[in-house]
Amino acid sequence: MDMIGIADSGASKTEWCFINEAGEEKRVVTGGLNPFMVNKQQIRDCLEKDLYPFIDNQKVRYLFFYGAGCASSQKRLELYLELEDFFRYADISVESDLLGAAIALCGKQPGMVAILGTGAATCYYNGESIDQKVPSLGFVLGDEGSGARIGAHFLADYLRGGMPESLRAEFASLCPLPLHEIIETVYHGRDTGRFLGEFATFAADRYQNEYVRSVLKDEFGRFFQKQVLPYGASVHENGIHILGSTAFHAESILRETAHECHIPIGKILKAPMDGLAAYYKPQVQDLLKKADPEEGI
Repeated sequence: MDMIGIADSGASKTEWCFINEAGEEKRVVTGGLNPFMVNKQQIRDCLEKDLYPFIDNQKVRYLFFYGAGCASSQKRLELYLELEDFFRYADISVESDLLGAAIALCGKQPGMVAILGTGAATCYYNGESIDQKVPSLGFVLGDEGSGARIGAHFLADYLRGGMPESLRAEFASLCPLPLHEIIETVYHGRDTGRFLGEFATFAADRYQNEYVRSVLKDEFGRFFQKQVLPYGASVHENGIHILGSTAFHAESILRETAHECHIPIGKILKAPMDGLAAYYKPQVQDLLKKADPEEGI
């Protein structure tokens, strides 16, 4: 049975959802396909070894792919070509994870949207596309409020003795590396953002700890100041919807910080796939009627 595919891809994993003309869903999770972090061979291996055993790629007529690293036209093209080779009978769209988040959060309604996961990003969504964007700049220059920046905050405090003694032994289990290996990984490692983001998990189950709360409020405050308030006064009136694991797990502290900045918070979702599936499912039958299975043969 013919179907459409939806993909949400981040640094560590890609969630796929395939919906057939009867409305039945098949979901598969594979490795991340950020084109800045994986090469062509790794993309092929992921599709052929991790996805192919679960999905008949020849039955996919449309693929809507939303991914980290796909805002770059050059990297987007590299990924598109590999997807095109695998899904040979599909009409393929590759867009940024930020647009995917906007669709998941807002559907066809306009609104301010943010991602707060391992990385951070914001935009204004006009109901169809991203209209306005304050660049996130990545975890070195920006990404305020992200898991990577929170993790870096914890790690720096731990290494410099700024973390309370009562927490140091607990944090040490997350950070068994000697200082020289940490420095090497942070400044020369291939996936530093993910490495730092893992330290943000230290906040789990410690949200009532005064030190942990202060770190999160500091980072979230920077996020609102640097990446949200620059959009102007309308933010105070219309608020913002946020997607991502960092926002989801620290929702109460995030909302408290937003209130102090006079910014209303709307929806907070952990991941976009449920919203994306709900958006595309009503369109499946019409899309499949338009599809030409002979095209590309």
